[in-house]
Amino acid sequence: MVISRLTNGFGNNLFQCVAGKILSEHHGVPHYFFPESEEYQCTKFLEELGFKKFKGKEIKNSVFVNENDYSFAFKNDYKDFNIILSGYFEDYRYFKPNRDFIKNWFPDVENKNKNDLVFHFRTGDRLFYKNEFNSKPSPDKIKKAIDSFKFDRLYIVTDMYDWKRHTPDSLSNLKFHIKVDASKSVCNKTAVDYFNNCFDMLSDYKPIVRNKNVLEDFNFIRSFDKILFQHGTMSWWAAFLSNASKVGVYGPWRPWKGTSNKNLSNIYLPGWFKWE
Repeated sequence: MVISRLTNGFGNNLFQCVAGKILSEHHGVPHYFFPESEEYQCTKFLEELGFKKFKGKEIKNSVFVNENDYSFAFKNDYKDFNIILSGYFEDYRYFKPNRDFIKNWFPDVENKNKNDLVFHFRTGDRLFYKNEFNSKPSPDKIKKAIDSFKFDRLYIVTDMYDWKRHTPDSLSNLKFHIKVDASKSVCNKTAVDYFNNCFDMLSDYKPIVRNKNVLEDFNFIRSFDKILFQHGTMSWWAAFLSNASKVGVYGPWRPWKGTSNKNLSNIYLPGWFKWE
């Protein structure tokens, strides 16, 4: 069998599970995922999508495969082993040739939206990280990307569950899924100024804002024909699995990572373009 070891994060898990399932299909063996804890909240979402949790306690005759070894794991030499994938596998080259094949693994979404635009706007803990703050797209750049689409209504999917202008105090009182250590964080005023400037710009479109669980947001985004997103792995997968005719992906992806930056914005699918 092939087992994908999960890290934290639903979008990360999709890369890990799909990479594992591609490998398991190649070798004709079952695929399972193994969460980081029994209480891991995304387990139920992955199961709803059709992935299976490993429920055993011991794995014998196994070999660990990381991102550097992944291409070698398709060789027949690995066929007689239980393969445990450990890594992120965020490389579009693993998935682009198998796109139509992969789409069949996911339940279809109903209520396809042809006329409107959905924008995945990441906030939450991402408002605070010092190392990436200066790489954030400015409100003007976001507006330019939005205006490159023709649409009737703008929908925003966001992890900012209290959608309003904030003060430094009100922002600090919000609880997101990750609390950023003070040594790695910008001050609350810097974070809130950025959010409020984006909020004011986006408010001009009279957007319809939604904040559900990650599975609902994932399925919602992939139901659209026009999709815009930043450097989010969940929204990357939603766009990749959709039939959208136009997709805007943030071009630098995560430039603060330097030479270890991922290539996910370089996929060049029909209708996809970079914005930055």
